[in-house]
This record gives sequence, C-alpha cells and structure tokens, in this order.
Amino acid sequence: MNYTASISDYFKSPKWMMNTLLAGVCVFIPIVGQIVVKGWLIMGFWGRTDERPETFPDFDFNNFGKYLERGLWPFLVTLVSSLVITVPALVITVPLSMLMGALTPNDHSSAGGCAAVLIILVMMIFYLVLVVGLMVVLTPLVIRASIMQDFVPAFNFAFVKRFIALTWKEMILGCLFVCVASIALCAAGAIILCVGMYFAVVPGYFAWVHLHKQLYRLYLSRGGEPVPVSPKLHDLAPAL
Repeated sequence: MNYTASISDYFKSPKWMMNTLLAGVCVFIPIVGQIVVKGWLIMGFWGRTDERPETFPDFDFNNFGKYLERGLWPFLVTLVSSLVITVPALVITVPLSMLMGALTPNDHSSAGGCAAVLIILVMMIFYLVLVVGLMVVLTPLVIRASIMQDFVPAFNFAFVKRFIALTWKEMILGCLFVCVASIALCAAGAIILCVGMYFAVVPGYFAWVHLHKQLYRLYLSRGGEPVPVSPKLHDLAPAL
C-alpha cells in the first residue's frame, strides 16, 4: 500500500488545478455533486487500461450524466448500508445519552460525576468502533458496486467477508490516513480561500478511490477472486 501516492498522484495530472476547480463546483451541488465527482473518479480508476496518473481523465461537464450514473450505485450502497448499521446503533446510544444526562450532577456529586465520565468514555469508544466498523464493511461493498455498476450484486457477503479477512489492517490504516489528509487539505484550502475547503474535498475523494484500487489489488494478490468489470465504466461521451 502506497498511502502518500493516493494524494501525490492527483497533482501529477497536467490539468489538476482546472480539474479541482470544475469538480469543486460540483461539490456545491447538494448530494448530486458529490455523486458526480465520485463517478468521474470511479471511471478514471476502474474504466481505463492506462493507469498512469499523468493521463488521468480530465473532469468534463459534457460527461456530467455519465459521471452521475457511475457514482449512483456506490452512493446507494453506502446509503442503505449506513442506515442498516447506524439505526440499531442509535437504539443503543439514545438510552445511553439519556442516562448520561440523568447522571450529570447538578450538585457536583462526585459519584454522579464519575458515572457520567464513565458513560462518556464508553460512548466515545462505541462511536469509534462504530465508525471504524462501518468503514471496514462499506469499503468492499463500495468497491464491488463501483466495479460492477449495480446495486444488488454489490451485497455479496462472501466477497465482503473474504475482502475484510485479507485486507482489514490496510483498510483501517487507509481510513485513518484519508481522514488526516482530508483535514489537512481542507485546512490548507480554508487558508488560501474562504471556500477553498470545498475544492479541497476533490483530492480527498481522489485519495480514497485511489486506496480502493490499491486495496482491491492487494485483495487479489492474497488470493481473492476478481470482480467482473462492468462495460459501462468504459462508456464515456466523446470529448468536445
């Protein structure tokens, strides 16, 4: 796994600045914009044979519809999976939050204060485990949805189980790396321009899809079965 390349490769494109500006404009469009940007990246990583970062396809508004179609399935898989996982988690956290509020002392009682601190620590650990677990489960689902360009076939739990067993350490490290890198990019964007953080989201998305491709290759190298690539990934509108 080459974590730093997931960031540096973005800036090897001769038109990386223009790509950032054009794709960054899409980020301002609620929901749809993020799907479009990820669709562009999915086609760039999974839909071409020339994998040099210098030749990564430029963002083209003429392909807006194609990008939207290609990013839709991973988005839907993420949405449904997140709901399935987080809704039961809320059933646990809401009562804990209420209990924490009830134990918060108004009279500075030491016993109540210790109990409240303990519950806060338990909830923090629970949320951390939940986020990490969610990312570990979502990653193979999103990769499969991206490659196959479909919804139902993405939920192949034998594939998910095998993928997690072979790459779980790298997935966790990749998640942590992207989180830290995204914060750094957004901070740098905010310093340069007030709205720069929105444009900084684009290389952050690039890094995560880049790592998806690396994780998939690692999975294959460790004995995983390949996923059929949808011909839709090669279906780009002609450049004007």
